[in-house]
Amino acid sequence: MTTELLQEQQGLPSEVLQKNDVTIMIGGQGGDGTLTVVNLLGRAFRNIGLFIYDSRNVLSRIRGGHADGVIRASTKPIYCIADNVDVLVAFDEEAVEAGEQELSNQAIIVFDSSKGPLDPNYSSRGYTVYNAPLGNLASQHLRKNIFKNTIAFAILGRLMGLEDSLLEQVLRARYERKGKEALEANLKALSLGFEYCNSNIRASSFKIARLGSASNRILSTGNEAVAFGFLAGGGRFFVGYPITPATDIMEWLAPRLPKFGGVVKQAEDELAVINMGLGAAYAGARTMVATSGPGQSLMTEGVGHAGEAEIPIVIVQCQRVGPSTGEPTKNEQSDIYHVVFGSHGEFPRIVIAPGTASECFKMTVDALNIAEKYQLPVFILMDQALCQNSESIEPFDLSSVKIERGKLLSQEQLDSIPLYKRYELTEDGVSPRTIPSLEGGQSQVTGNEHNEFGLVSTDRTNRFRIMHKRMKKLEAAKKDLPRGVVFGPSEAKIGVIGFGSNYGPILESLEQLQEKGFKAKFYQIRTIWPLLEEDLQSFVDTVDTVFVVENNYNGQLASLIKSSVEQRDRIQSICKFDGTSFKPNEITRAVLSSVISGIGA
Repeated sequence: MTTELLQEQQGLPSEVLQKNDVTIMIGGQGGDGTLTVVNLLGRAFRNIGLFIYDSRNVLSRIRGGHADGVIRASTKPIYCIADNVDVLVAFDEEAVEAGEQELSNQAIIVFDSSKGPLDPNYSSRGYTVYNAPLGNLASQHLRKNIFKNTIAFAILGRLMGLEDSLLEQVLRARYERKGKEALEANLKALSLGFEYCNSNIRASSFKIARLGSASNRILSTGNEAVAFGFLAGGGRFFVGYPITPATDIMEWLAPRLPKFGGVVKQAEDELAVINMGLGAAYAGARTMVATSGPGQSLMTEGVGHAGEAEIPIVIVQCQRVGPSTGEPTKNEQSDIYHVVFGSHGEFPRIVIAPGTASECFKMTVDALNIAEKYQLPVFILMDQALCQNSESIEPFDLSSVKIERGKLLSQEQLDSIPLYKRYELTEDGVSPRTIPSLEGGQSQVTGNEHNEFGLVSTDRTNRFRIMHKRMKKLEAAKKDLPRGVVFGPSEAKIGVIGFGSNYGPILESLEQLQEKGFKAKFYQIRTIWPLLEEDLQSFVDTVDTVFVVENNYNGQLASLIKSSVEQRDRIQSICKFDGTSFKPNEITRAVLSSVISGIGA
């Protein structure tokens, strides 16, 4: 049978379409190896120079229950999953049911038909369906059902026109270090996939474009980038307690930080985490902790202690669906109020928010410097998607790392001071500090209000002066905080503001709006607190409407922005709180709905 005839029977064009952007979903039960297929595809796409972004959808359990992974490859830089899935590999019918709402109109479904073919209704809906007994092939020839994921990898490669040699190269790179038995079994599974295609899928469904040979780009999650930024930025004490989605930071640092003279501690709970962190920071170590919403609740009193005692510490807050335990593996941005206002009393704290893995690395270094320079707690506000999704980035620029420790006195500097006052009143609110072991540098550290020497005081005049001293730091720190970045045409009258993992969806939404004849620009806010009011006001002044995109119910960021700009009526919220990330077209539709209705009015 000729290739052209086979393509005609399958509804494919005689000339196979070349795609510059493709999204693939692999779904099944937890333990089916869905994420292994994503990882293998990522290696293959990287080896032909493509940009990659992947995400995961898993339950908070070790095994069982629906799980899927999605990977997108493109000839251009990407920072989110596309609006629709082009190919779905489903290890069971539940995966098809769960994934169908994501599929494009002409999607391809590769279904594990070991227990019977997929319902023919899916074919009648316009999808191209391949029933392949993946599990049976693996069990019959390799005696282990799990090898169905490598068979699926082979079929996917053929469908996209990838060379067999490339797929074998990727498989060898992954399994050679796991031993001869694992490698040979997976190579056999790969061959089974190729043999199945020889008899059943003889033509590519499309060709994925390529940019050449393997690039020097790396694949990194936000958590990995934060951990590396901490190490490169001079961080030497990390303490944490396992909590999704923050645990990856501790796991990355545990085998690496000790090689650089650092310490990684797993405490018994988040109360111990924050207090151990404060002790290490007070003793002079650059210190970071990481947690999520429930852990942050337990840390709240300790964060207040850091504010009162002016102890520099960095806190990575990895947001997830709340309240309470909520949905530990799902995405949300509902802890903005928590990190900005959490605690009794008032004290200065800084909240910064990276939007890409590259920014996670750089802004972690910035956070360490800011914390020590202004002697206060600094939050790095993340979200589950930014924490755990992977993206292609250029290798981190270590030459750009600069370590600033602020007014940390050496013994020589301390000796030149007639009288050391730990909380000395200064113009910028920041007092000289010492490492406690230095001679003449001792002081009392307490959670009580205190005077310049650290001695407990309830004097009203002292309270006024010390409180004013602490709060002055926020204004002084503004010059060092990450500025917002504006994307899009300067003349656009539609404005969009967002942070964190919404960086990618908003950028692509701008392109979609442009295609529909609407110009829009995006202000990526990177400092949540204190708000850089002048920058925000300048952006709002140039547009007629500002849409604040965030993953929560109440529009928390929008509320903060409304409190700081003059034209509150220009601010509108686009909120999503179902545990999933924004797709670009969801933002586009919301903007168009408002703009068009406004035009009609």
